[in-house]
Amino acid sequence: MGEAATGWRAVLWREARAVGAVTLYFLFCFGVILALKKLFLADYDIEVYALSTAVVSALIAAKVVVTLDHTRAGTRFDASRALVLAVVYKTVIYGVVGFGVLFAEELFHAYRASGGLGDAVTTLWAHRNRNVILAKAICVGLTFAGYHLYTGIDRQLGEGTLRRLLGRPAGGAEPGKERRHG
Repeated sequence: MGEAATGWRAVLWREARAVGAVTLYFLFCFGVILALKKLFLADYDIEVYALSTAVVSALIAAKVVVTLDHTRAGTRFDASRALVLAVVYKTVIYGVVGFGVLFAEELFHAYRASGGLGDAVTTLWAHRNRNVILAKAICVGLTFAGYHLYTGIDRQLGEGTLRRLLGRPAGGAEPGKERRHG
């Protein structure tokens, strides 16, 4: 029993780290988007409080990414195409799936409010705002693209290499070590 519990703990810890790191990335990106939205709307004296939405959206986006990264759709072009093509492909696929998940969530809330699926779809259609939908799609697409570009470069350099490089001083020497010029 002890080995099984240790095995489960290791799996849970690995999954929490994987989802946690991705969630932090999306939380940062969505936080920046939220701050920009708040700044833009301040000129019109419109208050925006959507931190909980940013947190939930980051969790949803992270789970979509971690799940799709383990599927054929998420790895289809990793080994056979140029990095830029794999990034564009993944950004589109993950964006469509993310949009579907968020649409399903909105449909669920509309269904609970209206009591019928037809009424829920009608309500969503009547209250759509193409500009807001397009803005959200662009922002989410850019966050997915940034994520896939980073992970693609890191995978090509060797897992963790890019993170270590980004943590080094700009001169290229590792912290605590001096560069030799000769």
